[in-house]
Amino acid sequence: MREAEEYAVYSALINLFHCDDGKVILIQSRTERFYDRSTDEAKFIKDDLPPDTRRATLDNYKSVGGQSIELARRFTLNNTYLLISEEERHQSFATWKSIQDFHQKYPNSTGIPLFSRVGFNKNFDEALVYSWGYCGGDCGGGGYYLVRKENGFWKLKDEETWIS
Repeated sequence: MREAEEYAVYSALINLFHCDDGKVILIQSRTERFYDRSTDEAKFIKDDLPPDTRRATLDNYKSVGGQSIELARRFTLNNTYLLISEEERHQSFATWKSIQDFHQKYPNSTGIPLFSRVGFNKNFDEALVYSWGYCGGDCGGGGYYLVRKENGFWKLKDEETWIS
């Protein structure tokens, strides 16, 4: 159940931010570790979390947020998508030439979304995930997204984000 719901959450966020515009969406094929257990929890809650995040959801996120898993082609998206490795992502933005090559290989790409594991409450109707969109150099944005399941669909309820 957890795995299917994680992909449903990822898919809902990607579909929200990358509407059906005919572009191929690139997704990093491995989740990132976005939670550090040494983080001061009070500061983390105050500065980084959407305010309506429930404690059970946060606790579950903390238990999985430091883990990384390989993603499979289990997304349900409005667009075509490709999974790319972390290594390919790093190489694609290492130099000006590699950035140009990346945009030639993937025309109109808006960047590469990366995800943490998803934390859920016990009923699997609230989820917390960190997502970051990388577009090279200092270009990117992301944050913590709080989503809730309503009538069988995951909907964005709140976010604490940043952009550069």
